[in-house]
Amino acid sequence: MGRPIRVSVPRRILSSGNRVRQEYLSTIADMDLSIELFTPDPLRGHGPLGSFLNEELYNESAVERASQLDLDVESVHCTPLLSGCRSSGAKACADKVLDAQLGFQDPDSAKDADDGSVSRYSYCDPSVFVFHPPRTYANENADLQQRRKKLVATLGNARYRLEKNEYLDSVPVLTIENVCPRGPFEYLLTEASDVAKFEKATAELQREQPEDVDVPSVQFTVDLGHAPNPLAILDAVGCPAHVHLHGSIPITESNRLQSVRDKYGFGDNTLSSLEEPPGEIQHLPLQDGQHDLDRIVDALVSTGYSSPVVLEPAPPFRTSETLRKTVDALRTAGW
Repeated sequence: MGRPIRVSVPRRILSSGNRVRQEYLSTIADMDLSIELFTPDPLRGHGPLGSFLNEELYNESAVERASQLDLDVESVHCTPLLSGCRSSGAKACADKVLDAQLGFQDPDSAKDADDGSVSRYSYCDPSVFVFHPPRTYANENADLQQRRKKLVATLGNARYRLEKNEYLDSVPVLTIENVCPRGPFEYLLTEASDVAKFEKATAELQREQPEDVDVPSVQFTVDLGHAPNPLAILDAVGCPAHVHLHGSIPITESNRLQSVRDKYGFGDNTLSSLEEPPGEIQHLPLQDGQHDLDRIVDALVSTGYSSPVVLEPAPPFRTSETLRKTVDALRTAGW
């Protein structure tokens, strides 16, 4: 049957009435693939509900809809952890995790609440959470290594908070993902050399702790589509906790990009909206990307990784036919 494959599904399309999107979701279920729920910030309206509804309500609704479509939510991709380097970061991180797993129960109907507090119930049990590390403006001249150290502490403290939560059956793996550098910002995790910097930050933080306190190692989601050198970042991380995969093509390769437009019947502007620094069209189907898929799969297998590879196609490629061909390409490459 091959190794496991998962598909990233934005929360909003689970309730979409679009026929193409519904066929796409049905194909994911028919192929027995699990999904990673992508949870962007809810739209903020001007009325009272626009700023009142807890994110948990959006997540629970999406998980319920996924269940109706026979789709299992097995990982969650959260919005950037903006407070990850602040003292409030651990609580913010833990709250994100809790709101993607636990619903709020009316205290009057809570079975175990005898102190008047609101109880919670589990509606989802994802094994992995993915966060983008916080960024900072380049002109702030921030100490990036100190920020890495603070982020390591945030993730460790968030995990300790979750371990103490009585409503969680198990604590998911909290990961940070390498990202594309955008705009006038500096980032903590974009390329292979940053992995060693996080390892150094972890070691420094450990030396500052009492002997009975262990600082958890940072767990990485390796996005092989965003990495400047996919093989190098795999080599730096070793066996990752989680993997995202999508195709990319440099904008300088005009002939290859035109062949993608012709293949899918796109106009000139469809792909330009997918451009990411440093000048690549990303989130393409794997079979259309620049990298040798066989080599990537071989390198991934050699690390000992056996968890799902998460496909992250851009909106124009979220069709039943393209998904089937992408999975076939990944299987042909040895996954």
